[in-house]
Amino acid sequence: MRVSLEWLKDYVDIDLDPQELAERLTMAGTAVEGVERLGGGLEGLLVGRVLEVRPHPDADRLSVCKVDFGGQGVEIVCGAPNVRPGMLAPVAPPGVRLPDGSAIGEVTIRGVSSHGMLLSERELGISDEAAGIMELEGDLEPGASLARALEIEDTVLVLEITPNRPDCLCMLGIAREVSALTGAPLRKPSFVLREIDPPAAEDVLVEILDPDLCSRYCARLIEGLTIGASPWWMRRRLRAAGVRPINNVVDITNYVMLELGQPLHAFDYELVTDGHIIVRRASAGERMVTLDGVERALSTDELLICDPKGPVALAGVMGGEHTEINAGTTRVLLESAHFDPANIMRTSRTLGLSSEASYRFERGVDPSGCARAADRAAFLMDELAGGKVRRGVVDARAREISSSRLTLRVERAARFIGIPLREQDARAILESLELKVKESRCGEQGTVLEVEVPTFRPDLEREIDLVEEIARIYGYDRVPSTLPSSAHKVGMLTPGQKCRREAARVLAGLGLSEAVTVSFISERWLDRLDPSRAVFPEDPVRLRNPLSEDGAVLRPSLLPGLLEALRFNVNRRLSDVSLFEMGRAFLPLAGEAQPREPLLVACAMTGNWVPKQWDGAAQPVDFFTVKGVLERLAAALHVPGLTLVREELPFLHPSQSCRVRVGEASAGYLGLLHPRVCDEVDLPRNTAVMEIEFAPLEEAREEPYYREVPRHPALHMDLAVVVGEEVDAEELEEAIREAGGELLYEVRLFDLYRGEQLGEGKKSLAFNLVFCAMDRTLTDEEARKYFDRIVKALGAGFGARLRA
Repeated sequence: MRVSLEWLKDYVDIDLDPQELAERLTMAGTAVEGVERLGGGLEGLLVGRVLEVRPHPDADRLSVCKVDFGGQGVEIVCGAPNVRPGMLAPVAPPGVRLPDGSAIGEVTIRGVSSHGMLLSERELGISDEAAGIMELEGDLEPGASLARALEIEDTVLVLEITPNRPDCLCMLGIAREVSALTGAPLRKPSFVLREIDPPAAEDVLVEILDPDLCSRYCARLIEGLTIGASPWWMRRRLRAAGVRPINNVVDITNYVMLELGQPLHAFDYELVTDGHIIVRRASAGERMVTLDGVERALSTDELLICDPKGPVALAGVMGGEHTEINAGTTRVLLESAHFDPANIMRTSRTLGLSSEASYRFERGVDPSGCARAADRAAFLMDELAGGKVRRGVVDARAREISSSRLTLRVERAARFIGIPLREQDARAILESLELKVKESRCGEQGTVLEVEVPTFRPDLEREIDLVEEIARIYGYDRVPSTLPSSAHKVGMLTPGQKCRREAARVLAGLGLSEAVTVSFISERWLDRLDPSRAVFPEDPVRLRNPLSEDGAVLRPSLLPGLLEALRFNVNRRLSDVSLFEMGRAFLPLAGEAQPREPLLVACAMTGNWVPKQWDGAAQPVDFFTVKGVLERLAAALHVPGLTLVREELPFLHPSQSCRVRVGEASAGYLGLLHPRVCDEVDLPRNTAVMEIEFAPLEEAREEPYYREVPRHPALHMDLAVVVGEEVDAEELEEAIREAGGELLYEVRLFDLYRGEQLGEGKKSLAFNLVFCAMDRTLTDEEARKYFDRIVKALGAGFGARLRA
């Protein structure tokens, strides 16, 4: 928002210098990003009156003009087509410099001496208009200072308006803020509108077919207009605000939008069939050409302004090319409406089309201000374009949006802010912001004010919002600094936070780098990983208005983001990459509006786990690498009962894929990425992944306990058994521990062997068994008894036999 101080002073007196005003606004929550000075570089330029114009004797497109700029007329050669006797124009006498630094001197042009230069707006640096010299308005004296005549010297504040303050997107809103901060009275635009019969309602009809998207639509009819240039003062103010002047009617709609915050649109009435306005949703596939000349395909999400023949405007965003104001327009149908902010924002984002109007509509305009803005624009069209305003506003209201009421407890507000606050002080601040105090009463809670919140302040919803208004107008810099009171309690982490931090510490300690990926992913990732949707949801949580297809759905898994990060690194020749992430996934729940959001921990790794070194070869990532990471994580978190169950998953290698269980609950999966997926996403074949839901790990955690160190010698015995290929080592280990009893201190698998001598479909697994008693030294006979019991149990349970 660009605020011209020259314009702002129409509504409030300002005694502060621009820098001080900028600081006051910033401290009150309206950040000033910059202060710009306009109108510099015009020193020495004068007002000139063209006395005579004659053709140049040696050039068809040049004229020789006699110009008076404060003395006897001098000759200036000019090439502008619009120069004529009697006009007032800017003159650069010899010896001055233009705003771009060009020096003006006396020159001879094709045999004629030229003593200066008549200037266009571009040469003055105030616009890009260069079709002719600038024509000055008013009763100006030749030789007067051009800078004073144009009143162009101005200061512009560049404001950053937060999305919750649409009331500050206009001059009157900023003036209201300045008035509240300085105590200067606020002056609203005053005017007397002249109207003629018959009423506008006889020739204008408005229908709102979708009241959820348009609550109010006001229309006015202005006749007898003459399209032309706007007066200089309006063009100057529009340019200071960053808006390009077009013609008087369009400029008036923009001027009122900047003044009052209500976007307006002017239709050529003759091009609106029967003067009949219909506000409705677009039909699927419906098309229209907007003012920028682009034909746009529409969906049922867009709101249109139509006549009986079809669309004439894209509601709240841009008008249609067919009904735009042109040089021959004499009758205007003026629109002033209130549209649903979310719908305008969605339309603007979907079509990639933004305008000053959409910027305001999507933040929310004042529904109570529609008629007044239409009246203000109609008044200016009467004054500046010769229009005749037909009596009455055609005001279609689909639903009422009324002011709300909030309760403010004055003593509570004082405690929140930390200042002494009297009722009259609170009342004065609120009323300076045009918040009406309707009632004041005293009770058990002290002084209570009933405050009516106007419709131009949709951000004020709770009592605390009123407290904030008082604090910012009072001045945050005036609030004394104090230490917050406390009950001398030391903050601490919850068990869940401790668990998550420990998990991150362990994974980082193992050599994995933590990644933070975006929660929005492309659905193409799910199609690549799980085409049949056997694991991931068939209908993931979709964004209603995504910025692009690459972020159209909320992730049901952390893998897409991690694999994208792996690919990014691999494509840049960083081949050894191990990443982990802890974050939320989003899983839709049948019949529920909100998805389930489990916390997951996932890792993805590729390349070498251990790089090649001088004393050994590299160790590439494989299934057992990611399995070891999981086991180390479970051990560090003290999670017992973690098991791996062989299961084929669509995105994992068929023979190196398994489910992770904690107790009886499925917690996730791990394995090598399927070769098909690796090839599709350009990742190496030895890419391993793991993804675990954190809740089962937290629930299964046990308190660590001290295990006594044996004081007596242990007996080590090796057990090699032959079993079928279908038997898992984990199952054998569990059976060994159960049969070994309390004297079996440790079991470790140390060998896997397959060979012809074992027989088809057989394998040999070798375990090292450690037997130990805490109170004595075991004898060989005692250990052998338990060893035999183990062999017998394995034979009965798995058909195992000792390997010879």
